[in-house]
Amino acid sequence: MQNIEEFTEEDAEELEDLFTKVWSCAHEYPEAWRERRKISSQKVKQEMQSGFRFFGARDRGKIVGCYKLLITEEGCFGEHQSILPDYVGQGIASAMYSQFIQFAHDQHCRKNYVNILTSHRGCLRLVEKYGFSKKGPVFEQAPGMTVQKYERWCHE
Repeated sequence: MQNIEEFTEEDAEELEDLFTKVWSCAHEYPEAWRERRKISSQKVKQEMQSGFRFFGARDRGKIVGCYKLLITEEGCFGEHQSILPDYVGQGIASAMYSQFIQFAHDQHCRKNYVNILTSHRGCLRLVEKYGFSKKGPVFEQAPGMTVQKYERWCHE
């Protein structure tokens, strides 16, 4: 299993590079959405300062995968999972989901929740694997992009 660590503002430029590489080839998402996911190092820092926490994996010191979370009144919200194409299928996403669930538990959050593209088989398998359930109707998060909210209640 991959070691998942929290990133800091010092990692912002490398995170910008990761997001640019990953979202340039994530063709299952609409182009406008992909462009918004290529966030700059300055935006990474702003999000960190506003409460988002960035976690992910490194290989030989290089960031190869990341996701971000935000603790809300509802619980622990995860999004923006990004893994370099050469590292897909190596357990990084699973390790990030495990860490996401453990983090919510440690922070005494009521639940974890995510929005998943309805056609993204890999992400759908992950939410099933980790016991997430559908919540509410499918909705259009961006033009041409339908998603389903999934949640997983934390157990004390």
